[in-house]
Amino acid sequence: MNSLLPENAGLFEQAMEAAQAERWERMGSAVPLITTAKENPPPSFLPFLVWEYGLGMLTPYVPNLYDLLGEGIRWQRLRGTYAGVKRGLSFVGITATIEPAWHGRAWWNSSQLRFPALPENDLPLLEQIEGVTRLSLPFRSDLRRGVHHYDAPPAAAECSRFDEAMIERESGISVTQAGTLWSFGRVTEISHVLTEEEGLAIGNWLDRVSAGETAWLPVSFPAGDGGFSAGEVPPPDFDPGLPWVDAKYPWIDASVLWASPGITARAAIMAAWFVGRSVYVTMRDPDGDIIGHRTCRAIRPGALRFGGQYNFGGQTYRAEVGGTSLYIEAMTDFGDADSVIAASVELTIDGEPVADVPPGRLWLQPGELLGGTPIAVTAVNIPLRATVREQIKFLMRF
Repeated sequence: MNSLLPENAGLFEQAMEAAQAERWERMGSAVPLITTAKENPPPSFLPFLVWEYGLGMLTPYVPNLYDLLGEGIRWQRLRGTYAGVKRGLSFVGITATIEPAWHGRAWWNSSQLRFPALPENDLPLLEQIEGVTRLSLPFRSDLRRGVHHYDAPPAAAECSRFDEAMIERESGISVTQAGTLWSFGRVTEISHVLTEEEGLAIGNWLDRVSAGETAWLPVSFPAGDGGFSAGEVPPPDFDPGLPWVDAKYPWIDASVLWASPGITARAAIMAAWFVGRSVYVTMRDPDGDIIGHRTCRAIRPGALRFGGQYNFGGQTYRAEVGGTSLYIEAMTDFGDADSVIAASVELTIDGEPVADVPPGRLWLQPGELLGGTPIAVTAVNIPLRATVREQIKFLMRF
C-alpha cells in the first residue's frame, strides 16, 4: 500500500494508516469520481448541488432538479438582463416581449411584459410569471404590468391640471400579492342570420323578397315593359317588392331609396330597427344558468367597406345609414366574472334592469334584468377570468 504520510510521521500516525488500510483500498476507486460526479449526479446529490449553486429560489418554477441544474446555471449568467428574463420565462413555458417604461415617468425603473398569446390561467401561472420575472430583472427594476390584446396605456399629463388624474391610470387588474397589473383581452366573433321566428318574436320582420325587385313599387307599370296597366290584374307569380301593408316601421327608419332593390331595402330597415334599443349580451354556464348580462356598447347598421371602424372576421365594416348588416359588440370589464365557463351567449332584446339597479351599470347579475327576448343563441366555450376582458362581436344579417 502506498503511504500518504510524510517522512517524519510518528508511530501513531503509521499505526492509524495501517489500521485503515482496507478502507483506503475501497475508497481508492471512488476518488476519481470526485471530479466527474457533477456531470451526471445521482438523484440523492441533486438537493445539495442546488444549494451549492444557489438555485433554490428557482425550485418553485422548475420542479425537475435535473433541468434546474442545467438551465439554472445558464440563467444565473444572464440574470439582471432582459435576456435573463426571457430565459426565466421559458422555465414556465411563456414567451413575452419586455417593454421598459418611459424614462420620464415617475416609475421609470419599471417594465411590462407583452404576451403574444394569452396565458392559460390566472393562478398559479401569473404568480409564477411574476416571481421568475422579478428574480430575472435588474436589481433596481420592477415588474409593473403584463398585457395581451387589450392595452389601454395612460394619458401622461405631467405639469398640468390633469396630473395624477384617472386618465393617467393604465388598464389592468391585480390578482397576485405583489400587485402586478394584468390586462388581457379576447375576441369572440359570431355571425348570425336573423330567423323569421326570432324576427316575429321581437317584432322586427319583413318577408323576404325576390332579387331585382325595387323597394316600393307603384300601383301600375308602363305597358310594354313587362308590367301591367292600371286596373289590370298582375300575374300570380308577380312579387311587388316590399308591400306597403307590411311596412310597419316609422318613416324615420325607412332610410332607403325608392329605387333600392327590395332585398337591400328590407335588410336596411330591419337593421335600423335595433338602433336605440336595449340590447344585452347574456352569458350562460354549461347548466344553462345565467352568469350575467353585459350592455352592448355598439349597435350599428353598416356595410363592408375598406378602412371601416369595426373589424369582424379580418374584414372592416363602416357604420352608415342604410347599412344592410348589423354590427353589435359588448365587452366585459375586469372582474365581471371569474372561474366560470360561458357555454353559450345570446342577445337579449328590450330587457330592462330592475328598479334598484343604479343607472349606468354595465354588468348585471342574474335576476337584475327583467323581460327581454333572447335571439342569436350561440354555443361557445369561454373560460371567464378576472384578468380578461371578453369582447363579444355579433354580425347580424337579414
